[in-house]
Amino acid sequence: MTPGGETFSEPLLGWRLWHVRPHADGYRLESFTRHHVSWPAQRRLEAGCPVHGREAPSGAHECGIYAFRTRELAETLLRRYTGVRQCYASQTAELPPARPGRPLALGTVSLWGRVLVREHGFRAQYAYPYALELLGGDAEIARALRGLYAVDVLER
Repeated sequence: MTPGGETFSEPLLGWRLWHVRPHADGYRLESFTRHHVSWPAQRRLEAGCPVHGREAPSGAHECGIYAFRTRELAETLLRRYTGVRQCYASQTAELPPARPGRPLALGTVSLWGRVLVREHGFRAQYAYPYALELLGGDAEIARALRGLYAVDVLER
């Protein structure tokens, strides 16, 4: 165990959400909670931190690349984002629709390097999308993401 967490040479899979936004070279995945952090295509995203630099993630700080342990936890964030409240009496399996003109991606992400394992998820040093489900997009956007990131993309 390193001070910043366990080191994994084989990837762990987590769940996360991304914004899908147009860029000059096509559609790209952007971090859901840290806007305008674009995920690079066909190379890993590396965590950085103004305090810890390339030593992110650090157990003494909230830096690192986040992912949830389960799809359900990622869906809960999506419901909060879209303003859908869940009642304990009536939980629905249906995901809320993405905002018009603002496609999202829900999917699995490979995490490796230094990884902090937490109760609800992970904070990692390196990450790359593994498989995506496009919400509120169309076949053209799905095809663009599939080609750019070289991952499976399911249209919903």
